[in-house]
Amino acid sequence: MVRLSDGDRTAFDVLLDELWPVILSFAERGVGRGADAEDIAQEVFFRICARIADFDRTRDGLSWAFGIASYEVMTHRRRQKRRREVHDEALIAAEVDGGTSQEDALLQREVVLAFEHAVGALTKDDQLALGLASGGDLSGVPSATLRKRKQRALDRLRGLWRSIYGES
Repeated sequence: MVRLSDGDRTAFDVLLDELWPVILSFAERGVGRGADAEDIAQEVFFRICARIADFDRTRDGLSWAFGIASYEVMTHRRRQKRRREVHDEALIAAEVDGGTSQEDALLQREVVLAFEHAVGALTKDDQLALGLASGGDLSGVPSATLRKRKQRALDRLRGLWRSIYGES
């Protein structure tokens, strides 16, 4: 991520090779296997490239990418819900050939839904500070202020998570 944010275009190929399977797997756990998961993974990489200038070098790049992926999964589900295209069978279906039991698939789905619920409970400003929302402009915000906003938003997210799952 750091190399890509420095403008090294060759870093994208390395990032894609290493991160694509992880992001695709995350998307598949969120929406089921198939074209929807691939579309989400592609959108995540598009967003990474579009917002690489916003990447905070002091933060973990994988967490940043997962934040974007989580937002894309949540957005996809909202669109499906609005269109009434939700297929719970596809979301609940076990990934037997991947070695995941049906119980594990359900637990993973519950964790993703809980995270989306916690993120959805944050204010739009908190979501924006964490890079989980679009539509706001943080380009004029000093980096120290932005770091503090991110820290406070993460603290609120931790609090919401603990209210759902308790101390862990």
